Amino acid sequence: TLVNNMLCHNLCSDKVMTQIIFDRHDFNTPKTSLVTHSEDTERALKELDSEFPIILKTGTGTNGIGVILVESAKSLQSIVQLLSSPFNKDNEYTDILLQEYIKSDYDVRVVVLKDEVMGAIKRPVVKGDFRSNISQGSIPSPHKLTKLEEEESIRAAQAVDGILVGVDFIPSKNREKDPPYLLEVNNVPGLSGVEEALKSEGSVVKKVLTKLKDRSLWKQ
Repeated sequence: TLVNNMLCHNLCSDKVMTQIIFDRHDFNTPKTSLVTHSEDTERALKELDSEFPIILKTGTGTNGIGVILVESAKSLQSIVQLLSSPFNKDNEYTDILLQEYIKSDYDVRVVVLKDEVMGAIKRPVVKGDFRSNISQGSIPSPHKLTKLEEEESIRAAQAVDGILVGVDFIPSKNREKDPPYLLEVNNVPGLSGVEEALKSEGSVVKKVLTKLKDRSLWKQ
């Protein structure tokens, strides 16, 4: 028995596939363009139609690794050439996404278990960095979701056929009326940061384990 099935794992571990799912289900996301090969940078940048700095993401990677803030077209070309170089065997087939940089003081991680939010935390951007991953040093705090943010988080979990996932987003300026900018869905969400940040509200891990006692939720 898997808590998340292989379809969910495959969709979430590939950022290109995740973006395709987001587009297919009409989620609000930062503008995104796929670089298809080392000489495709100019086309992808034109398609993105966004000012620098921009975000470059490799198709795989966790904990903020493989996410780069790019300041200029010259830097972008150099990074893409490096990542797609045939001499770099580890990255020879790496997919590359370019994404609009939406400046925000924090992003949000929402733990969703079978159509129910177990907890949500705010992850401040790390000082001197642009990332907000707990593994990079971000210190999380509780986040109260708007109804729209909760609905979109649950819908994102459903879109990847996930049972237990972490949904990451950047909040919109008008959180009550405009949907958040979906970033990714994590198929193996670490719960330690959420557990620590929300300990005053009760154990998230206990909530998850209690709900998973219902075997009708299990995927066979």
